[in-house]
Amino acid sequence: MLDLINSKKLILTLVGITLFLLSGCNRIADLPVGKGNTAKYLCSALFNSNLDFELVRDVFIAPAMQPLPLFWRIKVDYDEELVTVGDIFFGTKIATATAIYRDGIGCTLLAGRTIDEVDAQEFEALEPPVLPEDQPWPRGLGGLHPGLIPGLNVIALDDAITNAFIGPDSEDRNTTSMVVVYDGKLIAEQYALGVTEDTPVIGWSMTKSITSTLIGITQDHGLIDIEEPAPIAGWEGTEKEAILTKHLLHMASGLKFNEDTSGLSELTQMLFLEPDQALYVASRPLINTPGAVFSYSTGQANLLAKIVQNTVGGSLQDAYDFYQTQLFHKIDIRSAFIEFDASGQFLGGTYGFMTPRDWARLGQLYIQNGDWFGEQVVSAEWIDYALQPSLVAEDYGAQIWLNTDGVKLPLLPEDTYYFNGYHGQQVTIIPSKKLVVVRTGVNLRASGSGYHEAYMIGIVESLQGLE
Repeated sequence: MLDLINSKKLILTLVGITLFLLSGCNRIADLPVGKGNTAKYLCSALFNSNLDFELVRDVFIAPAMQPLPLFWRIKVDYDEELVTVGDIFFGTKIATATAIYRDGIGCTLLAGRTIDEVDAQEFEALEPPVLPEDQPWPRGLGGLHPGLIPGLNVIALDDAITNAFIGPDSEDRNTTSMVVVYDGKLIAEQYALGVTEDTPVIGWSMTKSITSTLIGITQDHGLIDIEEPAPIAGWEGTEKEAILTKHLLHMASGLKFNEDTSGLSELTQMLFLEPDQALYVASRPLINTPGAVFSYSTGQANLLAKIVQNTVGGSLQDAYDFYQTQLFHKIDIRSAFIEFDASGQFLGGTYGFMTPRDWARLGQLYIQNGDWFGEQVVSAEWIDYALQPSLVAEDYGAQIWLNTDGVKLPLLPEDTYYFNGYHGQQVTIIPSKKLVVVRTGVNLRASGSGYHEAYMIGIVESLQGLE
């Protein structure tokens, strides 16, 4: 039996090597990126979200990285709360990637730094707000709205949510949560794949909309002016001084940055190989006139996060305290945090975590024009600005996707807008329908606006009797 197992391993390895060689030299460059991605993804999924190891490794990560998983050597230390990923290639052990978990701020990829260097960053978690258990969402810990909502087509709503989990031909969408809020009431939710109402889930690029909100709060407080040159160290007196903070908000900085997720690119170099991600982005060459060309990049959101962090004090603790006390805690969000890189800078482009219900609270803040039941957390003026098309993209505002003239989602109302992330993470907001919808998951095949629009149409149609 042992010989049979070893023979199967040998065959798989030989197949992997053949595929690797046939895929070209670019796959060699992918090895360190793949290890960094895997270490970081696993660390966050296991220790932030408490998901199943084999599910994350085999279903969420491996299909997008073939044939690299054949070479992985993964070690999870549950006592020390760290993940190490190495690989064996032609019998040679290649350098490892390590991600470590810190309670309160999630996982950090070391990216060349040592554990001691990262652990030396001072941090103390804040106590989250205490919410009454007997009060309904969003002010309390209560779940679904207890009463019937006259006119709501419950069967149609259930069908729409089910279709978000299971697609045509019973295809599993890898949806982990759906949360539906109507008129400030939590009217439906469903979970899968180990995610529950208490699981912090990654927003990927929905984090950009958090960062935009934090920029709005700093602007409201008079700490920055988005019409002025972006306050990035090393840019003063150079051609990059022409980059205004609003250009970063609108993805129009002019900096060279390839957002490709499929292999080695500036995006993956930044996320999985750089200890100081903002410093890396700031060093990219200027290839377009600032404010002239839309070019979506996570790097620009990380520069916005750098501006926020420097503005409020500069340290990891300063940034954490600011985003908790000035945003999350004010809107009754208890679960949220944004992860940091190895330099101690929060990563405003990708790594925001909170429960699906808390993602819905952030959407509810927007539908309420920045007011949280009597407290103006972010100004209505900022909300209006963030939802205006920029001069370079009619379907994009300040780190938020727009449905201007129905361009993105032609079958949904034109006032639809949404926070959008990798693998189909969405917080979709339709003010005219009093609707906030959260979807999280890991779309490996069925992603894109068609899937997004399909489940949203079903939800909107279930509300027709309410109008």
